[in-house]
Amino acid sequence: MAVSGLLFVVLLGLSFWQTSFDFGDFRPRSPTVTFVLWGISTLVILGVLTLGFLLFRTLLKLYIERRRGLAGSKLKTRLVGGALALSLLPVICMVIFSFKVLNRTLDKWFSYPTKEIIESSEAVSERLNEIMRHKTETDAAWLASLPIAARALGADTAEDDRPERLEETVRRVGAEYVALLPVDSTKPVWEVRSTALIKGPVAWKLPSSEPSDGTVSGIAQEMVWAAAPVFDGKRQIGRVIVGWPIPRDILERQQYMASNLDLWAFYEGERRDIRYFYLGMLALITVFVLFVAVWLSLYVSKQISTPIEALLEATSAISEGRLDYRIGASGLDEIGGLIVSFNQMTRDLEERTRALQQSNSDLGQANAEIESRRRFINAILENITPGVVSVTEQGEILKSNSSAAKIFPDLGAVQSMLELFQGEDLQEMRYLLNRARRIGLASRDFEIERNGRIVHLTVTVSALERQTPDRSGRPSRFVVVLEDTTELLRAQKTAAWNEVARRVAHEIKNPLTPIALSAERMARLMERFDAASSAEDRRDLQQRFLRSTDTIRREVESLRRLVDEFARMAQFPQARPERADLNQVVAEALHVFEGRLADVSLRARLDPDLPAAWIDPEQFKRVVVNLVDNAAEALEGCWVREIVVETAPGSHPESVELVVSDSGPGVSAEDKEKLFLPYFSTKSRGTGLGLAIVSRIVAEHGGSIRVEDNRPSGSRFIVEAPVADPAPVGALA
Repeated sequence: MAVSGLLFVVLLGLSFWQTSFDFGDFRPRSPTVTFVLWGISTLVILGVLTLGFLLFRTLLKLYIERRRGLAGSKLKTRLVGGALALSLLPVICMVIFSFKVLNRTLDKWFSYPTKEIIESSEAVSERLNEIMRHKTETDAAWLASLPIAARALGADTAEDDRPERLEETVRRVGAEYVALLPVDSTKPVWEVRSTALIKGPVAWKLPSSEPSDGTVSGIAQEMVWAAAPVFDGKRQIGRVIVGWPIPRDILERQQYMASNLDLWAFYEGERRDIRYFYLGMLALITVFVLFVAVWLSLYVSKQISTPIEALLEATSAISEGRLDYRIGASGLDEIGGLIVSFNQMTRDLEERTRALQQSNSDLGQANAEIESRRRFINAILENITPGVVSVTEQGEILKSNSSAAKIFPDLGAVQSMLELFQGEDLQEMRYLLNRARRIGLASRDFEIERNGRIVHLTVTVSALERQTPDRSGRPSRFVVVLEDTTELLRAQKTAAWNEVARRVAHEIKNPLTPIALSAERMARLMERFDAASSAEDRRDLQQRFLRSTDTIRREVESLRRLVDEFARMAQFPQARPERADLNQVVAEALHVFEGRLADVSLRARLDPDLPAAWIDPEQFKRVVVNLVDNAAEALEGCWVREIVVETAPGSHPESVELVVSDSGPGVSAEDKEKLFLPYFSTKSRGTGLGLAIVSRIVAEHGGSIRVEDNRPSGSRFIVEAPVADPAPVGALA
């Protein structure tokens, strides 16, 4: 409020101060013009100072904000600078153009041809007036020279004939007004006027100084007047007044030229003031445009900087951990959308942070449980008898327990598990790793020599699947379990032999007694047979001998049955066929080999219309696994490694076929006959039991198996199994 009052006082003082200026020849011509110019100039100065003060205040405030580094000040400075730069160029061009136009216009208004035209018009008007005055003066002088005028002013003339004779004379002259005035009076003693042109009292003004000839003239009441003296001898006795009217068109043109001449003269005198006035208006417009540009730029910058400041404050709050902070500013433009997106981002960030904290809490608990389990497992591994070794795909040792170090004292000095084996044992160990890679689990018994004694080891290799980037699931780590079964086997063998000896002794003892008794009886009967004298005694002895032989035969048969019972103890579990989908059995069996057959293409061609088979699913899975594993081993060292498993209807309606073909070297004709015999193998490390087991399982199901040559290379194993019914598997649901 105090600032506003001070500003008003200063502006009022400036307004009164400008009245004291001495403009010389350019000062106003009248008080009205002075008042108008004073008011307009006051308004102009007031506007310029007000807008200039506001502009200076705004720029100063912006400069202080930038020096203090307030948020948004740089953006405001750039916008204001850009607005001033964009505004100054057109404003400067406008000022220069307006200044030139103003100067040219004023110069054109007050140029030499215009002045000459106005002066010539004035001269023509004055010349016309001079001509009319000269004619009027001539008429007045002529009337004054007539004797009748002197007689009309004289006292001796009869009053009756004066008017008629004068009127006749006036009509000859053709003047509109004629009057006779005594020399010492201003009231005419006689006058003639045109009633159409002159009405009311006639007023004229004659110059105070008369010319030498005594005739004077003037213009008044739109008429040209002339006065000529009337003499009676040498004595002036009066005057003749003659008036001629100025034509209406000439009078109007003279008035128009006179008014324009006055106006031109006024503007000519106020030329400098007009220029100053327009220059002040240009200054006011310039300052106003700059003020509007700065104000608009500040307004726009505020619309941008306010949300940005809110965003900066929100960012600082979020960086401090206040994730529940939200921006209250809003808008319909892109910045408003940015604020909405920022609030949504903080909301999502808060939710995800909470979820992450919960996950971290759960993860901490899970890690604690995992650590507890790890310690528990380590405690178990360190206290169990079997040795446990974790190895890579190449056999490199990752971790082992103390039991493994007891079995292999050199375990800490080697880097690869394969370095602990030599010769055939090394090949067997590699075979176990490859087999575990294919089917997940492989086990084999080893007999190794340690410190001059034979050690029996049961080595079990388990594959640990790892999800690789190509999602192949190919194992990259293995767990090798080493179990020293030397003492166990010795104890088992001892116990088994003791049990076998006890069982055999017990079972054999029973039939041996009748056999021994029968043999002794037969010996006595033979002695008595030789001593018998009659045929009847011989027949009796012979029958008794035959009964003894029957007893021996029965006991021997009992011993044979005993041997068969021992043989049956080594048989596989009996098959339990059921109605099953062979395609599903094959798919589940092939799932074992996913990612385990290195560089081997394993494909399945399953007939969707295959009828249901009458098989034991678990035993047929073993058939598929053994056939595929046998084919994979046959592909070692081959350039093309491909295994195809197919299902199709059998050669007769009551059977289905399972075909496993490979691209290996194939089987010779000689080996085909012995391929399914026990303990026969074409591989040096083979046991000869895999295909024998397959053949026995197929036979127990009432099916058949055969081997054929594949085209162009390899072998095809064809298994035929009975069907459950003629309906397809897909229609059994």
